[in-house]
This record gives sequence, structure tokens and C-alpha cells, in this order.
Amino acid sequence: METYFTQMSTDLESIVRLVKREAAEECLDDHVLAPELDRCVQDAVRELADSRIKTFVPLLALRRVRGCVRVGNCTSNDF
Repeated sequence: METYFTQMSTDLESIVRLVKREAAEECLDDHVLAPELDRCVQDAVRELADSRIKTFVPLLALRRVRGCVRVGNCTSNDF
């Protein structure tokens, strides 16, 4: 099972799955549509994928997704 405390794969799809799972658990009460959340997660992970340090990509991507949910859209840069 992938968590933030295990060795992370650098495979983007596995990072997207992890962040998507965590975001879905956190956003249950926020009435966020699944396609919107998926797009938001994928955008956040892809933006951070070129970081020099890959260890924090999932945490930073989840932070961006939380910001998107809080603001109400994923086009904002208010993270």
C-alpha cells in the first residue's frame, strides 16, 4: 500500500493514485465532483513532477488540491 511514509515511486500514475485517494477521503463532505477532483489532482501532480526533490510531490500536490477545493476551482493559484 502506498502511503507518505513508504518509499515513493517516481511513476506519475502511482503518485496521482495516492493523491487522488487521499483527496477523495478528505473531500467527501465538500461535494466536489469526481471528474473535477481527478483533473485537479492530475494538474497538481504534473506541475510538481519536474521538481528536483520528488519526495514531497504527493504532499505538495495534496496541498494544492486542498487549495482548489477551498477556493472552489482548480484554475486559481491561491494555494
